[in-house]
Amino acid sequence: MPEKKRKRTSQDAGSRPSKKIATEGVGSEVVKVSFPPIDDEWVPIVGRTFYRSLLLMCRSTIVADLVLPASTPGVTFPSKLSMKAYRKPRNTQTSSVGKSAITTSEHLLHSSAHPRVDYVAREEEGAGGVEGLLKHYIGVFDEQAGKLELVRVRPMVVRGHVRVTDEDEGPATKPSTGLSARSTLGLEFGNKKSQRAIQSLTKNAISPMKPGRPVPGSSESTMDPVASAVVSSMAAATSSMPTREDLQAAADESKPRPQPNLSAETPADVYPIDQLVGQGTVRQLTVQEWQDAVEGEEDILTKSRFVSHRIQAVVTSGDIRRIKVLKYLLLLLDWHGALLAGPKGRGRKVLQSEKLQEKLSPWGSELVKQVTHRFAGDGSTVNRWQLDNLITHICALAITIDDFTTDVYDLREDLKLENKDIRTYFREIGAKVGPPSDAERAKMKIGKAEASSHQLAKLRLPLEFPKMRVVTAQGKKTR
Repeated sequence: MPEKKRKRTSQDAGSRPSKKIATEGVGSEVVKVSFPPIDDEWVPIVGRTFYRSLLLMCRSTIVADLVLPASTPGVTFPSKLSMKAYRKPRNTQTSSVGKSAITTSEHLLHSSAHPRVDYVAREEEGAGGVEGLLKHYIGVFDEQAGKLELVRVRPMVVRGHVRVTDEDEGPATKPSTGLSARSTLGLEFGNKKSQRAIQSLTKNAISPMKPGRPVPGSSESTMDPVASAVVSSMAAATSSMPTREDLQAAADESKPRPQPNLSAETPADVYPIDQLVGQGTVRQLTVQEWQDAVEGEEDILTKSRFVSHRIQAVVTSGDIRRIKVLKYLLLLLDWHGALLAGPKGRGRKVLQSEKLQEKLSPWGSELVKQVTHRFAGDGSTVNRWQLDNLITHICALAITIDDFTTDVYDLREDLKLENKDIRTYFREIGAKVGPPSDAERAKMKIGKAEASSHQLAKLRLPLEFPKMRVVTAQGKKTR
């Protein structure tokens, strides 16, 4: 049978164990920890070496090639960077008991060695919280002497700030204008209504762009990114918009007047007779009756002052086309006189076909229908545009008969217009209207008092038409 294991006797209890205890020899390796006081105001703020050597470095204004024992949130701190140290007393100091340099002063490190970024290290301890009770120490261990010295250091946070240069800042802003000064006074001392009006104007306003320095190699100046985006979007949106010249050309084409020949070399080519009268109408007009009356020295009675004062000279000249133009002008004046008054500012009314034919019976039904269709369309009314178109055709015929220089007085009386209105109609066909000269007054046999009513309309090249009015941002109208 196997032998039973022998129980351990009391004699073996005091015997020395075969294994060594780990705590053996502690008494000979005791480390003495001390907190030496620092009387100098420059306490350690850097690591990786003995605090005494760092203490000497921090006494100078430049700290070179040192590493901060601080957090760098969002900043990649260079491995080698020279920084300047600054110190100021703390605003809130602790009690005098246990007062040290850390509790009485505050440090700041600054570096502008980087070409674009300024690095600033500050003490950002939380006041009144956990961070405010947390203290940081560095230890220096002397292995030979068995001493460990602990020294309190300053915890610092390094942050980077992009440096603003002259190119980014641009030139100095101009002083505030009188308008901004008035707005400021209105906001400070105005009533509620004026304050709301000023606030509504400035709420969505875009601040004026600060012009920057010219771009290298270009004459253009730099532009704010927001303004650049707005300008680019405006350019894309307005690329297909008509220019001012296009709008002027469209307005000229839609005006109630005969279409002028802008490439004409002589005034006679501006408004050709075939365009003013029409080839078919020219062939239908007969002038034999007028020629026979003039040869027989008989009076030709008309309702027009303009035609009556010129019929003798025009028929005597023997120019058949000119006589037909004068007769067509008389037809337009008679048709204009047969119109009934309509609503104020809304044109005229056309007589019924039978009554109109009866009133203009000497002209024949065919000519009357052509004039009615040309200037009234198929309606029974003549609107404002059609009436202006009729009067400008009459002005163009009148100035053609008088060799492109005519007295507006007779035509004004026939159309029952004011001086201002008849001058406007002649300007619409490109004529220049003004008072007669002394030689022209002597030829017309009128005095200075009558010259104001007897304005002369002259058709000369180049033609001058009224310009389209444009309303500016200030509310002013320009041509």
